[in-house]
Amino acid sequence: MRHTLLLIVWAVALTSCVREAIPPCPPLEIWLDIEDRNYDNIDEVEAVGLDTRRGDNDPFRSFVGTLYYVIEECESHKVVVEQSVIPVTDDALQVACAGIPEELPFGRYIVTVWGNLPDESTLEQVGGLRASTLHPEQVEGVDLYLACDTLDYDYDHGTHHVGLNRVKGKLLIEVLNLPAEVKWSDKTVGNVAGRIDGRWIYSGATAVKTQYAWNGESRIMTDTYVAPSADATRSTLDVNFYDQASRTTPVCTPDEVKVPLARNHITVVRYDYETETGAFETFVLVDSRWESIHDLEVD
Repeated sequence: MRHTLLLIVWAVALTSCVREAIPPCPPLEIWLDIEDRNYDNIDEVEAVGLDTRRGDNDPFRSFVGTLYYVIEECESHKVVVEQSVIPVTDDALQVACAGIPEELPFGRYIVTVWGNLPDESTLEQVGGLRASTLHPEQVEGVDLYLACDTLDYDYDHGTHHVGLNRVKGKLLIEVLNLPAEVKWSDKTVGNVAGRIDGRWIYSGATAVKTQYAWNGESRIMTDTYVAPSADATRSTLDVNFYDQASRTTPVCTPDEVKVPLARNHITVVRYDYETETGAFETFVLVDSRWESIHDLEVD
């Protein structure tokens, strides 16, 4: 009987990975990569000469310059690893999460990664989850990336790859035939999402305000990182142009337009100034065609 018992114990030891009994078990490795290297409509925007496709071999840190991540137990949501914001310091195509303890037991974990946070002041607790304010004080903010994935960590699954996705879209504005004295502008983009939590839930609504100056060129182009339209509705775009740096009284103002803004999508708006009438014709790039905003019901 004693020999039989010893055999059973030995068999259990061989078939289970107990770190103290049979070291070493494979440590958990999490490798990060960029999934949204390009916007989903980059081909049509590049075709009209307003943006350029990024390469598949562009280094990780050319997209994401800082990382903040949390690893928590799936059932209890107890945090087992929290890495404060750190810079990405090399040009590797992929970057590994550091600071994962070697003694971390096998189990199921949730990993949440934020890319490009300037610091942790834009994170807050919302409903028990970390959430990021997308446009603090109504400013453009950063090209934020996010990943959230559930990992099964066991003896056969010690290495995992997690892809980061872009949180915002981009609003690109082209202005043609401006008078030489017009050198300043401002714009307000209303009804955009105010925050996003670590489970990819957008919430709230806010506005984004920007100002630009140039040297009297008749053609200008600006782009802004903007959160998706709030509540799956359209956002408002209000632009004003000035001939004085004080920006007190606009000298020409296009009509306010409503456009849908989406994650990882470039929304392109063109304002063409008509000198004879002093008015703008406004166009939106849709399916590789310029559509007049007055003739188009943008869905």
